[in-house]
Amino acid sequence: MKETALTKEMKMTVPWSDCDAAGISYFPRNFEWYTNSYLEWLKYYGFPYMETFHRNGIAVVCLKADSEYKQMVKPMEEITIYTTLSSLTKTRLQFTYYVFKENGELAAEGFTNHTFVNQNGKPINLQKKLPSVWESLYHTYDSGNGEKNRSETN
Repeated sequence: MKETALTKEMKMTVPWSDCDAAGISYFPRNFEWYTNSYLEWLKYYGFPYMETFHRNGIAVVCLKADSEYKQMVKPMEEITIYTTLSSLTKTRLQFTYYVFKENGELAAEGFTNHTFVNQNGKPINLQKKLPSVWESLYHTYDSGNGEKNRSETN
């Protein structure tokens, strides 16, 4: 796992409701964990979702998500999800995730790609719509050694 200054960890206990009858975490729940984790990331770095985006008529919608199973996770097991903002442009962002079991073993890894859209669901340029938010988010990303797509961020 490549950890940068932009990595935020989120610890959680796997609830029974996230598991199937065999007592193993239900794989699609990874995407819910990823969502909760990136929302925590946004809050931690000063961009709480509702205040920063929703109240300004912007949604951050997921365009693509992927998760690779490594090991089973059981109910009531403690896990840690490491979330990193791995890519940022004026119209999109990507988060990567690593889920570790309490014993340090990797249980899953994945990513989500998102875009900024207006209330009509049309993609927007965050720099044009909310310049101050863009500047703060870009500065956070730039200072954290992310992998910038310079053609879209300059």
